Amino acid sequence: MIFKKIIYLLGAIILSFDILRSNIVIKGQVTDNQSNEPIQNVNIYFINQKTGSTTNENGNFIIKLEQKPEYIIEFSHIAYESIIIKTVADQFIDVRMNEVFLQLNDIVVTGMKCEYSLQNTPVYTEVIDKNKIIKTGSESVSDILKKHAGVSHLYDPHGMFDYNLLGLDSKYILILKNGKPISGKFRDMVDLDQIMVSNVDRVEIVKGPGSSLHGSDAIGGVINIITEEISSDPAINVQLKKSFYDFALTNDNNKISQGNLYSLSFNKRHNEFHLEATALLNELVNQKTINAFGKDRINKINFDSEVYWKPKNKINEFGIIFEYFSQISTGRELLTTGYEISSNKTDIQRNMTTLDHNVFLSDKIIFNHALNKASYHRYYKQTGIDSTFMMSNIAEEAVWDYDGTLQFLLDKNTLLLGFDYFEPSYRNQRLVDTTHAFKKNGLFIQNEYAQSNDFKIVIGVRNDKYRFNNNVSPRIAVMYKPNNNYKLRFSAGKGFRAPSVMETFINFHNIDQGYIVKGNPNLHAERSLGTTINFEFSNKRNLRINGLLYNNYFDDKILTEQVNNIDLSSTVFTYKNISSATYRGLELFTDYVYSNSFSVKFNINFRNNIDSQGSILNNSIPLSTQSELNYILEALKLKIHLVYSSNKRHSTNSSFSILDIFFKRNFTNKIKIGLGINNITNYSHKLYGPFRGRSIAIEIST
Repeated sequence: MIFKKIIYLLGAIILSFDILRSNIVIKGQVTDNQSNEPIQNVNIYFINQKTGSTTNENGNFIIKLEQKPEYIIEFSHIAYESIIIKTVADQFIDVRMNEVFLQLNDIVVTGMKCEYSLQNTPVYTEVIDKNKIIKTGSESVSDILKKHAGVSHLYDPHGMFDYNLLGLDSKYILILKNGKPISGKFRDMVDLDQIMVSNVDRVEIVKGPGSSLHGSDAIGGVINIITEEISSDPAINVQLKKSFYDFALTNDNNKISQGNLYSLSFNKRHNEFHLEATALLNELVNQKTINAFGKDRINKINFDSEVYWKPKNKINEFGIIFEYFSQISTGRELLTTGYEISSNKTDIQRNMTTLDHNVFLSDKIIFNHALNKASYHRYYKQTGIDSTFMMSNIAEEAVWDYDGTLQFLLDKNTLLLGFDYFEPSYRNQRLVDTTHAFKKNGLFIQNEYAQSNDFKIVIGVRNDKYRFNNNVSPRIAVMYKPNNNYKLRFSAGKGFRAPSVMETFINFHNIDQGYIVKGNPNLHAERSLGTTINFEFSNKRNLRINGLLYNNYFDDKILTEQVNNIDLSSTVFTYKNISSATYRGLELFTDYVYSNSFSVKFNINFRNNIDSQGSILNNSIPLSTQSELNYILEALKLKIHLVYSSNKRHSTNSSFSILDIFFKRNFTNKIKIGLGINNITNYSHKLYGPFRGRSIAIEIST
């Protein structure tokens, strides 16, 4: 009898323990980090319990679980950045998520030299955020721009991606990094394959003439690359990536084009000092068949670091930023016997050091100034089977840049006064007189009048002095919101681009390919009058429609001209100003969230680029489209991102399409694994690009 009572007692204890275990309750609420509005249908997944739930219309959730020491929970929604947190039982969880799809939250953009929330910037601006950089597996700024709607696919004959805004190629787009111009151009463009994204937080794209703030080269717009802010919590991040290019085209593993990427970054705050550093190594082998330069091996090294000191008085903030990039590319031509016919090597080094100082004179007066020293070195050497043949060139660029702004935050006005001094010097064996140096300086003033958050008007003007010339660039921009769903933007401004050093002084004879390029010292600066009109509709929940209409009229447009000279056997090219040219077009964007696990984006661009005779200009892309599909496969906790783009070339009267797909999965709260397939259809073109066919990449990151 006693034995039975003991059995019953133990059973009751075990039963009550099981009941207690099954009655542990986890509850909380999920809200938008900016608007504080509740988020419905957020996917909630308990990683160490293999179970989940969703939030209701009030953003609340409640779930019963077995007792555990701690719970690891992932919160995901197609329109928000996923987060993973740890918690314990009997604790209310307040979860705040950042919107990433419609980008209606207060993303801060700085492309107008003032801080604006994305939704309130008067000039039409697009932002590629960190979330998209991660989910597309991008390695460089070039990679991420190829996957962004509104940037068409055009390729330079020497292999670089020729980014294009509002129908204008890279010569008319100013590239900044944290607001500072990037030095070192090849063929008058910055190679964005040399700007890695390992520590990039976002890329801002300001469309329309920007010379009123930035001076030369900003006729088509500004691309501003913003690095990550130093986090308040110390962190170490690691990224490992293995890539295979033209994967299915050969069974010889020794000849498969491959790539290895290793990245390490860390940040630390110690009292008044903030430190961040990122190091990256990218190795590319067997690249000759997919590289327009004929390079077999490419090694890239990138190191970025920054240290900020903000004393306790919080009046001053001092920063030192150092950036280093190196790329060594080699190529060889061999006979079947292994005998070397020719070889080539390109060595590129890019450095930039910035001293930054912010002075917070009061809540309404801020002074910032910075001294920037940048250098670029490119060495090229080619040898032939005949030991007497050798072709080489050294191109160097050094830039001193000093700029400052004084900002007054008044009642309804934000007044910005600024100046910059720019002193570049060039050394290149392909230039007349080899070495050239200039001095440029600019003064600008800009005022924003905000009657309310629904109506803003910006008026600005800049005066530039360069070489022996002077240029004045005014701009006006207006933003008006008739109600919470509609928004109108209008901007008009003058722009200019000074002739580049290569266009002015180049004197290059390519004996191997039989042509000569001569500069024209009599070139005039290109000048433009550009206007943009933007219409935007959003229901603030799951739909946004954008339309951008633009017109850019040029005077003294610079074009390449072939010179017929019967006294020379080689073909001669030079540069000339034509009377006028017009770039006009329409861009349409649609973003739609179908459910908490599925969203789509669609973009179509119509362009018409003509000279004064009505003839279509070279390098025009009259039509391009892009579609993006995002899907969360809940059963596998897998995020799928698909990008399809189609571009029509005027030069060949043909179209080509690119299809990319990417998979991402969080395996723990710290480890992410990704798989990407670029250019699934394996499309490539040896003359017009893209030069790289299908590629497959596997990535592990923390």
